[in-house]
Amino acid sequence: MKNIINLTYNLARFTLIEDTDDVERVGLIHMLNIRGALSESEYQNKEWLVTEGRKLLESDKGIDTEYGKLFINEDIPFEENFNGTTFPPYLYNGSPVAVDIGYMGLTEMVELPCEEIAIKKALCRLGADDILDCKVEVDSTWDITDEWSERISEVEKTKDLFGLNNLLKTVDFSVKQHESIFQKELVRRLCGEGYTVTNDGDWFTVMLNGESVVKISDKDILYTDGNFYDKDKSEVSPLSQIVREIYGYCAAYDKSAPLKAEGLSGKYRCLSEFNGTVLAAKYNEEYGFEFVTWDRTIDGKAVCQGKYFEDYDAAKENFAVRSGLIDENKLFDTDELEWLGKCVKFTVRHNGDLKFDDCEFLEKLNEKISENIPEQQPSDELEMLM
Repeated sequence: MKNIINLTYNLARFTLIEDTDDVERVGLIHMLNIRGALSESEYQNKEWLVTEGRKLLESDKGIDTEYGKLFINEDIPFEENFNGTTFPPYLYNGSPVAVDIGYMGLTEMVELPCEEIAIKKALCRLGADDILDCKVEVDSTWDITDEWSERISEVEKTKDLFGLNNLLKTVDFSVKQHESIFQKELVRRLCGEGYTVTNDGDWFTVMLNGESVVKISDKDILYTDGNFYDKDKSEVSPLSQIVREIYGYCAAYDKSAPLKAEGLSGKYRCLSEFNGTVLAAKYNEEYGFEFVTWDRTIDGKAVCQGKYFEDYDAAKENFAVRSGLIDENKLFDTDELEWLGKCVKFTVRHNGDLKFDDCEFLEKLNEKISENIPEQQPSDELEMLM
């Protein structure tokens, strides 16, 4: 049992190929398996996928099984997440409250409400005689009232986990959480962008240009006939980008714990923290998300010097620079990028000594620069003079 559980946490280490005839698909399956995801350009790069697929098949390391050829990706180390006693963190199943119970360096997670025996089993796996001997951390990922938030937080002090469990069993959280934050934010953002959105139950129908119809569920976007990849993506590319962005910060918010800081007003969640810098978010049904970066005070108990954002990408960039994850001197602002783009264009147009490969490289460089310049109103481009 221990080995089976550990294998489920190390799936990227193993690639199973059922059909070896389609080399491109072999490459796609293998790269998705070891990376977890591919960018749009990688997904469309058939030559690269074929190369990776052929490289895997020609390695002669495949083990024949009744399910297909099994390859062990030795570059990915095997990690033992399950020690045979306490269970490692697992996928959240939608419960309103998750509790981390810590004892003697070990941790067990219990999702409430649950059967009382589940809490007792967790204590047994930890080797604890009583819940009062343990450290209890309670987190609610649901959009609950301040009253409930205070009740749940109080349990961290009293450690009355069984009492909280019984109390939660009396509440119907499904009514309050009928519509997820992602669904609410999706409708708010898309309507603000000029789209027409209707809720069809599990799917949202979105009108594009008054006639083209797509359907959205979670982060997936499909045409009504289900043949998204057989059609031209250009007309839905902007919409797809918005949906992925919304899903990204909503998923991060759902998985984040409340931000603990003295004197902080508002229900913020800590999306990330590094080197004394905090990236947090707060959700409001009417106005959507507010993102903010703070510095921790010297004692670590409070936050200060807040910088607020409506744009998630801008907040992440500020957090990366402010925390020291990225050296600010290695970044270019919009004006610098515009001048770099003009220099590249001037060089391509007027330098007759450039080879074809040089021109191609500079054209791709200019495309990359343009992608990182915020959209502006059309204006006459200034010609660079020398």
